[in-house]
Amino acid sequence: MPNDDDKMTIGEHVEDLRRHLLRALIVAVAGVIVCFIFREHLFQLLTWPLSVATGGNPPPLHFFAPPEAFTAMIRMCLVAGVILAGPYILWEAWRFIAVGLYRLERRRVLRYLGPSIGLFVAGVAFFFVIVAPLVLRFFILFAEDNFPVPPDWWSGWLGGRTVTTAPAAGAGGVKPVLRLSEYLHFVSVLSLAFGLAFQTPLVVLFGVRSGIVTVETLRRFRRHVFLVIMFISAIITPPDWLSMVALTVPMYLLYEAGLLVAKKKAR
Repeated sequence: MPNDDDKMTIGEHVEDLRRHLLRALIVAVAGVIVCFIFREHLFQLLTWPLSVATGGNPPPLHFFAPPEAFTAMIRMCLVAGVILAGPYILWEAWRFIAVGLYRLERRRVLRYLGPSIGLFVAGVAFFFVIVAPLVLRFFILFAEDNFPVPPDWWSGWLGGRTVTTAPAAGAGGVKPVLRLSEYLHFVSVLSLAFGLAFQTPLVVLFGVRSGIVTVETLRRFRRHVFLVIMFISAIITPPDWLSMVALTVPMYLLYEAGLLVAKKKAR
């Protein structure tokens, strides 16, 4: 790593970026290979929220094209491999940022590394343990509770009997048929999204401590930040409002937490 008096040219910065990206890519590929080797255990882990949401009686996952199961498994391993390599990728990202900082600033950057990895793991765990089971349970139970079994009116008329009334809500007229590729995409991509979203307080703290932005400016534009967070959540999450809210709320709360920590550190 260069000294404070050293200045890197644009070409040297590009070459340094290439080295960091290459090392991160190698570790990510290794993570994908590990996930492929343990793909059965990985699949059981990814279907755990569905089992929790359905009380231990998850519906089967279906595929609707011959190659779908294979491609879904490959995508599952790719995303899971990136998540597994996430801590090292963050380490390479911090190292690349540290090149352009002074020695004292580099020490500060290294202080963020441990919390960054911890927050990434916490974000993934938060999604798996809390968000995914709640979202899945809501949508599955909503369908079953609001679409009862259709009443047997026609047989009643043909048989000369009195027309029967519709069964009570919750009779289960609609049953879930979950698509394998869509379910795996849902849990794997959102796991990665929550891990990255939990970096928000560190990004805020780093921006304030490095002088890029002030706490007062971030507070003044918090409404704009909230809209940006909603926009990002809408892009990342599936096209449903509950998933978007599930990512927007903790991400914004983490933003406010970052402001509080930055204000305390600025004193």
